[in-house]
Amino acid sequence: MVKETDRALRGFCYNKGMNIHLIHTNDVHSHYEEFLKLASSIRDLRDELQARGEIVFLFDIGDHADRSRAETDGTFGLTNAALLRELGYDGFVFGNNEGLTLPQQSWEAFCQEASIPVLVSNLFKLEDGRRYPFFREHSLIYREGVTLGVFGLTAPFATYYERGGVQVVNPEECAVEQVRILREKGADIIVLLSHLGLKADRRIAANVPGIDVILGGHTHHVLERPERVGDTWIGQAGKYAAYYGHMVLDYDHISRKVRDVSGIVIPNEEENEVDGELARVFSEWREVAQRTLSTVVADLPCTLYNRIDGESPLANLLADELRLLTGTEIAFFNTGTLLSSLGPGAVTKMMLLNCCPSPIMPVTGKYTGAELKRIFAKSLLPAYFEKIGFGFGFRGREIGTMAVSGVTWEVGHDGALLSVRVGDQPLLDDHLYSCATIDYLTFSGVYEEVKLGRHLRHEPIFLRELLERALKDPGALERAYVPRRIRKE
Repeated sequence: MVKETDRALRGFCYNKGMNIHLIHTNDVHSHYEEFLKLASSIRDLRDELQARGEIVFLFDIGDHADRSRAETDGTFGLTNAALLRELGYDGFVFGNNEGLTLPQQSWEAFCQEASIPVLVSNLFKLEDGRRYPFFREHSLIYREGVTLGVFGLTAPFATYYERGGVQVVNPEECAVEQVRILREKGADIIVLLSHLGLKADRRIAANVPGIDVILGGHTHHVLERPERVGDTWIGQAGKYAAYYGHMVLDYDHISRKVRDVSGIVIPNEEENEVDGELARVFSEWREVAQRTLSTVVADLPCTLYNRIDGESPLANLLADELRLLTGTEIAFFNTGTLLSSLGPGAVTKMMLLNCCPSPIMPVTGKYTGAELKRIFAKSLLPAYFEKIGFGFGFRGREIGTMAVSGVTWEVGHDGALLSVRVGDQPLLDDHLYSCATIDYLTFSGVYEEVKLGRHLRHEPIFLRELLERALKDPGALERAYVPRRIRKE
């Protein structure tokens, strides 16, 4: 149960009118062990509040799933959906991890397994502009004479979604429309579940009147107290199930308006017990994932090594497959994306996941020879290949050096780049080359030159899926041992 001393520390002022409680989580990213403990605390708080006759709602703000975890990858997020259902959430919004890393053909199964309103107001079918039937544009929830109107918005990664046939509508325009519709339908209180990030939440709060509360996520901010912008209150509760949010609305049932808001984020305490019912559900879905990921995809005659500080056959293999997929002249990516070597012997889908857990995808674009030389030269420096990476889908540790395909480097005895050749021709500084790379490099800014790519186009396939293709091609394995770095003594 929630301790009396804990409640006193929260500083909540339970008024003599009506209290409406919003409990919220966001950006769990398949940190299941932490979430199972957090869920126990959430149940205790909700049970106590409901026993007092209080009105309680529970929402998740997206990125609950992360395919770097086997239980998510092996079930396409059904493990996460089952946990949302079991804890009894009142609504959930797709985050970019659900929308961009779960295959579209799995979205409907996810929504069915969750059995709760999956609220996505700004995603439509590109072919005809229609809504997906398994998403809800909004939800009206009636409790104790109060009508709560809820809608959800997800981050507008338009170039990614459009490659998959999905149209993303401007979130602010959607917010205006949803507020109008919900007020017309009689909503007393309007809550936006926003997987847009804190900056966007503040902008919507300032520009879109009529939203009482924005429960946010995506940028992993921890707002210890609700932030007020105009007449809208914003809450966000960090990441990885380290916290959950508890917001209390002081609602005047006479004027049918929110008079004031208080709240905190509640940390996930080490002594929290694991929620038994969720643990049972999790265990069942883990077995399903393990069976799926035990599938053998290749049998290697030798070890394909990877290294972060130099050339290796495993990274060469993936670079070659990148170039083959895209039909570009050159391919390059950072070797820290690969976390282990593979083989000898049977390679399973689980091994591929452990080797390449990042939900990173290929990107094509055009770069000048001069830009490519700078990228390649930097990647030979310890300051770059030993740098610790984070965010933008990266699930490794060190950035790693650059693996390449379609070019050969001449490297001096001191490890510095001397020259680059494309086939049997020198790389020309002012010539534009078609290249394949990965989205992490275009987003992260590790190499400023990669962000300068022209006509960037995203390919909706994971790197480990490309790696699986290449492992099945004996010719590709042979080519992976052809050196791309020639040391000049």
